[in-house]
Amino acid sequence: MNQKSEIKGPIFIGRGWSEYMKMFNLEKAYLKNKKILDCAAGASSFTAHLANQGFDIKAVDILYNLKPDELENKCYEHLKLLVKSLSEIKSSFVWSFFPNVGELERYRQNACQEFSVDYQRHPERYIPTDLNSLPFPDNEFNLVLCSHLLFIYDHRLDYEFHYNSIKEMLRVCKGDLRIYPLVKHHEQKSAYVEKIRKDFQDYVQMELVKVDYQFRKGGNEMMVLKKH
Repeated sequence: MNQKSEIKGPIFIGRGWSEYMKMFNLEKAYLKNKKILDCAAGASSFTAHLANQGFDIKAVDILYNLKPDELENKCYEHLKLLVKSLSEIKSSFVWSFFPNVGELERYRQNACQEFSVDYQRHPERYIPTDLNSLPFPDNEFNLVLCSHLLFIYDHRLDYEFHYNSIKEMLRVCKGDLRIYPLVKHHEQKSAYVEKIRKDFQDYVQMELVKVDYQFRKGGNEMMVLKKH
């Protein structure tokens, strides 16, 4: 996308809670009584929505050391650049969850607003940290999610970062670690997917699972990892 030359680092936008439910094949009944961690959560409204309904959830992101107004401004700035780029390359994406660019913009604005309000009211839910060093004990969470960071940015984040991040997320997880998406541009699956399978196969069960969500073409699978 054209915004690559204007945005430094991964894009910080608001992904909605209902989008998460489809990306990760989740149902609220499944999430009940689970401790959940959303990694590299950005401006997602997933933590805000679930926490305000009584679910046990926290989010981590390296940018959560910024003030609420700084993050809100960053979210809207990145969304504006994203919408501009998408308008020029609409045919490269699947318009089903979002029927058009205008609806995508509206949805992401609402998600960003829900996140921003919660980030200001409940800072304890949002922990600033790098994925390579999570400030939690071993096996602290029943479910760990990571959306739109690993694999999709393998041109910026090297394999060592991928390996160490997944190793660290597995350390704090006693259930499923779910990662989405696995593809980059042009329906191309990241070469790191197979490398991760080989490097973790001795102590981790890995499965690629179809999901009921696709925006980036070919992006209808998540990786599910579970320790033996």
